[in-house]
Amino acid sequence: MHPEKFLLFLSAVIVCALSSQFLDQEWKVWKSKYEKNYSNFRDEMFRRKVWEETWNKVQKHNELADQGLSRYRMAMNKFADMTSEERSSSKCFTANTKSTPQSNVPVQPYSKSHGIPESVDWRESNCMTPVKNQGLCGSCWAFATVGVFETHHCLKTKELIEFSEQQLVDCDSRNQGCCGGFPHAAMAYVSHHGMMSAKDYEYSEKQMNCLFNPENAVYFNVTKYYTVPEEHNMAISVATSGPIAVGIDAGHDFQLYCGGIFDGDCTTEPNHAVIIVGYGTEHDAKTDEDIDYWIVRNSWGEDWGDHGYVKMRRNVNLCGIATFASSVDLTR
Repeated sequence: MHPEKFLLFLSAVIVCALSSQFLDQEWKVWKSKYEKNYSNFRDEMFRRKVWEETWNKVQKHNELADQGLSRYRMAMNKFADMTSEERSSSKCFTANTKSTPQSNVPVQPYSKSHGIPESVDWRESNCMTPVKNQGLCGSCWAFATVGVFETHHCLKTKELIEFSEQQLVDCDSRNQGCCGGFPHAAMAYVSHHGMMSAKDYEYSEKQMNCLFNPENAVYFNVTKYYTVPEEHNMAISVATSGPIAVGIDAGHDFQLYCGGIFDGDCTTEPNHAVIIVGYGTEHDAKTDEDIDYWIVRNSWGEDWGDHGYVKMRRNVNLCGIATFASSVDLTR
């Protein structure tokens, strides 16, 4: 072999070996961080291959972010060893024949001339509980519903109570427990039955027999629960009343988000329920344009995204965020 070609070949071998050693170490650190354990060697090797594909995707994306070509960053989070098919199949925002049809729920429109602040962030109100984690149960609809009631109740009474998602999972027969549901249907249930506290009815990540005790429930003076069409109405509702529940398509890019304003690939068909807790606008110096965004609270734990939150581009119906928005009005 020609000496120059041999040196190039040898350099490539060394680079590959160093790269392999680096990934081996990264894999060990990642498994330890997220307490990943696999049933056998074959399963671990499969997950390692998926993880490496995700690692390459994240590195390439963040290189674009470093160059100012993307407004958000990705991370090797707890979803990094899941295939695209597995991520797509974990839907918890689904239609079912028992749920209250959205067409039967009152619609809350607002005048386009309705004035609102330039930015809102209900996290500053001291009326939001810590970010929660739905775990392996497809109960995002319950977490979105409970989160809206927690903050609205606190804004009216000045008392912050963590309410029970498990009650909705077990007892709301119009939704499907760990197999999905709709916040607007769950709001109807809560309006009629009230909610127990989380400490009295603890979350278990699975659907069980209904253990609701009306003597331990908090009952709400619900004026109405309603849907909110279009993003300008959603912003008015968030600004004047409080957080709202929405559905989004939580696609592959979304699941790996860790910071910035998310505007990645997704469809307009929601499969996941989250809560809008505020909004704002950020100037992009590179493009010299103002970018409107939502502040969205997720139910995947504080180790996801930006401490459990994500900024999502606003006024473009990103990921179908304007398709299923709903909220509730309470009185004291």
